[in-house]
Amino acid sequence: MEIFTKIIENVSLWEVVLLLVILYFMFKPDMINRISKFKVGEFEIELRELKEQVQQGHERITELESEIENNKKQFQSIINNFDANASLESLNEVKHKIKAQSKNLNDDLFLQEHLKTTATPEELYAAAVGIREKRPVKLLPDLISLLDELSRDENLGGYRLNTIWTLTSAVHKMLISCVRDDVNPFPSKELLVKAEIVLQQLDKNPKVILDNPNDPMRGIKGPIKHSLNWIAKAKEKTSA
Repeated sequence: MEIFTKIIENVSLWEVVLLLVILYFMFKPDMINRISKFKVGEFEIELRELKEQVQQGHERITELESEIENNKKQFQSIINNFDANASLESLNEVKHKIKAQSKNLNDDLFLQEHLKTTATPEELYAAAVGIREKRPVKLLPDLISLLDELSRDENLGGYRLNTIWTLTSAVHKMLISCVRDDVNPFPSKELLVKAEIVLQQLDKNPKVILDNPNDPMRGIKGPIKHSLNWIAKAKEKTSA
């Protein structure tokens, strides 16, 4: 679906209609032999021209598929070539690469695949950074479910605190997108209640309590508090 979304974002309305016609003939090639002309609004298309459009449609879809796969490979290449336990300075360099490459990812399912406790430290960190950057709100349920699992473990699944901070900050960013910027899908009341419980649970995790004890708001407790504030605003919006 991301292929067609990318095409539609870059063409005019009549071109979208034409594209639908082209796609129709791509899947029903026998129909193209029954006509000599096709009319779309004020545009009358000769059969030869339509055949050319069909061929161009094939080529464009192939090109987009190749582009999407190439972007995934580049993102995966970053994951394969860094150490999630490296110094924060080294991670900062990697973070910029991940953020830049995540903008090219049209398939959010690629990030979703790494939102699980079986992900490597590198996979989860890259997914966290990518999601925090892109804010794909449809992945909020997956993110909350993952944090639920992690928060129940005293060792937070063995992942670095910086990764947990990034995941929690991603929740904060996505809530802002939903509540302030009206990005859909808006979280359901059930999801908001679950998110609130999970964040309060995470707040009580032993490792979170010890994260930056002299300035807790600079640790994981910071994005937890911000997220809870935006959950309250989201609840108000659903009740209005």
